[in-house]
Amino acid sequence: MSIYSAPSGVTIVGSYHKEWEKILSYEALRFVASLHRQFDALRLELLERRKKIQKALDNNSLSLNFLSETRLIREGKWEIAALPQNLQERKVEILGTASLDFLKDAVQSGANGIIIDLEDSLSPTWENIIESQISLFDFLRQKNDSHTSYQPLLHVRPRGMHLLEKHVHVDGKPLAASLFDFGLYVFHNAKLLVERQSGPFFYVPKIENFYEAEFWSSLFSFTENALSLPSGSIRATVIIETITAVFEMEEILHSMKNHAWALSVDPRDYVFSVIKKFRRSREALMPDRSEITMDANFLQAYRMLLVKTCRKRRALAIGGVSLLEPSVMYEDAELFEKIKFEKERDIALGMDGCIVNHPKLVPVVRDAFKNVSRKATTDAKVLSESIIVQPEALLNFKIPEAITESGVRNNISLLFMYLSSWLSGHGAVDIFNLKEDISSAEIARSQLWQWVHLEAEMDSEIPLDNELFLCWKTEEKELLKHLPFLDQVDRVIEEVVLTKDFVEFLTLITYEYL
Repeated sequence: MSIYSAPSGVTIVGSYHKEWEKILSYEALRFVASLHRQFDALRLELLERRKKIQKALDNNSLSLNFLSETRLIREGKWEIAALPQNLQERKVEILGTASLDFLKDAVQSGANGIIIDLEDSLSPTWENIIESQISLFDFLRQKNDSHTSYQPLLHVRPRGMHLLEKHVHVDGKPLAASLFDFGLYVFHNAKLLVERQSGPFFYVPKIENFYEAEFWSSLFSFTENALSLPSGSIRATVIIETITAVFEMEEILHSMKNHAWALSVDPRDYVFSVIKKFRRSREALMPDRSEITMDANFLQAYRMLLVKTCRKRRALAIGGVSLLEPSVMYEDAELFEKIKFEKERDIALGMDGCIVNHPKLVPVVRDAFKNVSRKATTDAKVLSESIIVQPEALLNFKIPEAITESGVRNNISLLFMYLSSWLSGHGAVDIFNLKEDISSAEIARSQLWQWVHLEAEMDSEIPLDNELFLCWKTEEKELLKHLPFLDQVDRVIEEVVLTKDFVEFLTLITYEYL
């Protein structure tokens, strides 16, 4: 940090390169430090609240339901703040990391929006994080070389509030990763985006309740005031990816009325949340990961309730990345047809847009919107107002398939392959012909933990215990002995599967190896 001057109380403990100075400027770091001092204590309180809720679920002293204390909010007549008409078109958005190559391809794809993922799709090495900010900075200032004025809306997804950025300390404590990601981006780019009437826009991840929505809304208001931005200029799509948040969607929108824009589904993280929250319950035992599809009752109810909530409160409903997103190198016509069918079903349900993770899938979604008639989508939106989704439907996790040896081995091998790449600096990885990110690894390891600790019976009528898991892990490791960081990954897998206390997030352990 001696290379350049830092604000009082701020220390950079990571490497520093001269070309990073425009991002890690004195003024930007001072702003980020102000966010830490204003909001970190509340962030820690909210994380403690998560622990208390999890403990109550583990002890069967809490049943998830719609909140009685917020009934008047759900029954009241209110809507989120209106948006200009030019921000209502979000049929297809493309998700990826902030490389200039991806940004160029995303613009040329014709997608309505680009989501830059600093969370699940990114291995958060110090270099990756700073280079992402630089790419965003440069992208927003480059000239548009195309022959049209078309420019997709840009959304940024910061890391969740549970994560830390260990390379930046404020007053002797590591900075919250969410505050760092959000703070740097908004400090450098918000005024430019407001001038263009194009942001700043965010996807807010990992919210578990409306108290956390209030946190983000307060953060946005504080930032608008500090940077002299118009009130309500920061708008967010809230990702409903936890089982607790699905019961509080109206309250979440109400808490963010001036900053909310849309709610989005994320089926992968949602499945992980279900397993994590109900990890000690046999009622939440699910079969092989490959057998968990969007046809599952709880996933259907989740999407229906999200559309209904959005329609009621004037928010947009955005369908998430498919559970079966194909890899870049694997263009399987049958798989593309499955994805197209999924998207058509979401659109017919009333979704206003869908997310994909590769440019070649943009026309797939465009075709899906064409194939679902305007009348069908209008009928779906009208029907959504009359639909009543009961708590029992949201909590019906039964899937009539089995746990198999191949399913167990698939989870183990996926963890070896994904975490090896993650520790090598790659957060989105092609595995078994699918595009996988950290959410897939979270499902795999949480399933393994639950199966082992509940000694779940496989289709062979043999329970999966510690001994059998360790045997298969050793065999899968031998098949993948060419991978880098194999021994570190092996230790991580064993820890997160066999430890008595469930590790809340895989990245909390793996981040220490970066």
